[in-house]
Amino acid sequence: MGVMGVMGASAAPATTVAMISAMVTPALLILGSASLVASALLRMARVVDRARILCAAAHEGAPKPLGASRVELRSWLLRHSARARYIEWSVASLYAAVVIFVASCLSIALEQWSVALLPGLPFGLAFAGTLLLLAGAGWMVAESRMSGLQISEEIALALGHLKGEEQ
Repeated sequence: MGVMGVMGASAAPATTVAMISAMVTPALLILGSASLVASALLRMARVVDRARILCAAAHEGAPKPLGASRVELRSWLLRHSARARYIEWSVASLYAAVVIFVASCLSIALEQWSVALLPGLPFGLAFAGTLLLLAGAGWMVAESRMSGLQISEEIALALGHLKGEEQ
């Protein structure tokens, strides 16, 4: 075995290491997406719990124990409905990003082992996954802003009731 044989043998592990290294980036993006999914699902659980309390008050026709009028209760229910929708869209985007990033990892491996029939596929998939990750994060920002507005209104209402009791 001459010099070429030795170089060829060492090039194979280097190619494998390069391929595995390239696959690490989508794997890290998968972890980030999964972390955001977990966060979004926790937020959804809180929205659902609060919406159920508000719905029970609406069904009983008694928003007063919540310290709210019927108009305020309706506004809160509508906002919780929108928040749930935003979280749903976020989770769908983030799950799609995970699928795309997994496909990106697989396409990197396929590109190394094949004749590179679709040379731009790994980049295209990674780019699409990143856009979905951005969309999912954007929906979570929108939901967080609605959450902040909701709690601000509830605190203002509670403080108004406490101020009225003090007089």
